[in-house]
Amino acid sequence: MLPAATLHLIPRHLAAALLTVMLSLSGCQLRPPPAATPTSSAPSPALATGTPPPTPRVILVAPAETPASLAQQAEAALQSLASTAQMEFVRQAALPGGELNAIALLVALPPDPGLLAWAQAHPEVTSAGLGIPGLQSTPNLSVIAPDGLRYDQLGFALGYLAALLTPEYRIGALARDASPQSLSLARGFVAGGTYYCGLCRPLHPPYLGYPELLDSAPIDPAAAGIRALLLAPVPTAPAEAGIGGTTGFVLMGMGEPSAQLAPLWLASADFDVAGTLALLWEATQTGAASVSLPLGIRLHSVDPVRVSPGRLALAEMLIAELVAGRVDTGIDPATGQPR
Repeated sequence: MLPAATLHLIPRHLAAALLTVMLSLSGCQLRPPPAATPTSSAPSPALATGTPPPTPRVILVAPAETPASLAQQAEAALQSLASTAQMEFVRQAALPGGELNAIALLVALPPDPGLLAWAQAHPEVTSAGLGIPGLQSTPNLSVIAPDGLRYDQLGFALGYLAALLTPEYRIGALARDASPQSLSLARGFVAGGTYYCGLCRPLHPPYLGYPELLDSAPIDPAAAGIRALLLAPVPTAPAEAGIGGTTGFVLMGMGEPSAQLAPLWLASADFDVAGTLALLWEATQTGAASVSLPLGIRLHSVDPVRVSPGRLALAEMLIAELVAGRVDTGIDPATGQPR
């Protein structure tokens, strides 16, 4: 600060400005420093270190005696469903006896591995049996095809379609072995053809009893007057089944035809394993405790030249009646013999 005597020597307007500056500088020096902002010393939350939950599993139990085609179809269907739901798929030959956590669904195939007792001992597991005769549902056990695998119904559907398409109903079935599956398929075919045509009397020779059930080979279908022939089981080539000739007849059966059979193939019938398991999956994954479902039937490998959409629709209407139990084949599926 300048002494008062000195201020008298400075012009008045400069003195006023100088006084203002000096007061401002004096105020800046006396202003206390700002208080420090407190910082939080709370520890950061610790990262979660727990074990992640196990991946849910879908288990297929297919014993060694399960028909290969059925096991393959069930495996493909369940593997697809599990993959879509981001679950793990496991196929094994016996019911699990160890760790049972995180089982979303267990499906067992015939022959019965003891599923009912296992399901009762493990009520926390959602389980299902497919094609196991006599199996009864429980709160945690669903059943598909509780009367077993109806090969007679597959044959019935093909016999109906064959009679629908063949002039004078000249159709037949060749049972290439005496297994219940082959006999059920062949006798079901004869029953399905008869269901469509009744007496099935031809107008021209040869006057055979159609539909005809054959149990021996070799055979020339055309020479025998047969225009549509079911093969049970289906061979790789006609000669393997003792069939001579390559014209004048068509073939039918289960599964996809081989390259050698394809030119003669009319249609195939199989169990709709994928479609039925999809219905089971939807029911069990949306809260249903247990369900009872029939095993569907599907026609495939159908010759579009020989089979018109209208006649195919008629055959599919019959299949719906079969699956619903409103049409009886008259065949015992356990033996392949007429009831």
